[in-house]
Amino acid sequence: MDKNLYSIYDKKSGTYMQPFVELTDGTATRQCMDLLKNLNTPFNKFPEDFTLMRIGSWDELKGEPTAEIPPEFIVELENLKQE
Repeated sequence: MDKNLYSIYDKKSGTYMQPFVELTDGTATRQCMDLLKNLNTPFNKFPEDFTLMRIGSWDELKGEPTAEIPPEFIVELENLKQE
């Protein structure tokens, strides 16, 4: 079964953070909403600096990643904080 690979893009550093696997864009967004609840993280303090991106897919049966070029925009974390 294919799952999606996501990364949070840090606008200030111009880098993508360590990738993580989720089933859908919705579940990846929910993970980011959880990150925003932690008051001691940069995600909570500076949500305007971060963007959730889908960077590819992961075939868990073959163990093969596939890149999505260019990465697909999902959501600005600052928009999640307002919800």
